[in-house]
Amino acid sequence: ELVLSERQAQLTEAVLQFQVGQVVRAQVLRLEDYGALMSIYNSSGEMSGVQGLLHKSELSWDLVMAVEDIVKAGEELDVMVLSVDVARCRVSLSLKRLQRDPLQTTLDSIQWGETTLALPEVKQIIQVLEWTPGIKRVDIGRQAEESHTVSQDVELYLTKQSPQGGFALVARVGRVLQELLVETGLSKDDMKKALTRVLSRVGRS
Repeated sequence: ELVLSERQAQLTEAVLQFQVGQVVRAQVLRLEDYGALMSIYNSSGEMSGVQGLLHKSELSWDLVMAVEDIVKAGEELDVMVLSVDVARCRVSLSLKRLQRDPLQTTLDSIQWGETTLALPEVKQIIQVLEWTPGIKRVDIGRQAEESHTVSQDVELYLTKQSPQGGFALVARVGRVLQELLVETGLSKDDMKKALTRVLSRVGRS
């Protein structure tokens, strides 16, 4: 038991050296359907003993059909630390965060037009938003289409340009970008929490 306690203490100390947002070197140990399990190097270039999960959703901004399409067992990569769980001695990692989200580039250059058809997912987002305490009204804004599908998930973003008395959101559904204008007294942090709750409910029957 003493040996196990010493090992646990050493592992905990090793985990504490990693910070959210830090870029680290790691080696792919094995691949799973949900992502890649990685062993992380410390700042001295030695194996830290800490393992991290590079989830499938954090591999690329593009649509990922299989983990092995992006990374291979034994491969060494630079990855970003997304979260640190000291209690479990685990670290969540991201490969795609080392690159700019294509949506940000798209928003800077895309040609917006009128909304011709609100997708079912967008209607569901609006419905859940309107049920959220503190949100007074949600209006459909402009619509645009990307050249290819970037993500398989429905995504919601707060834009930098927000109207007075609320926020402007962009919902990404496949190739379609839908602007939503939200009238609310919620703070930015509370709005972000609301969007997390919305995304957890979108797609449920």
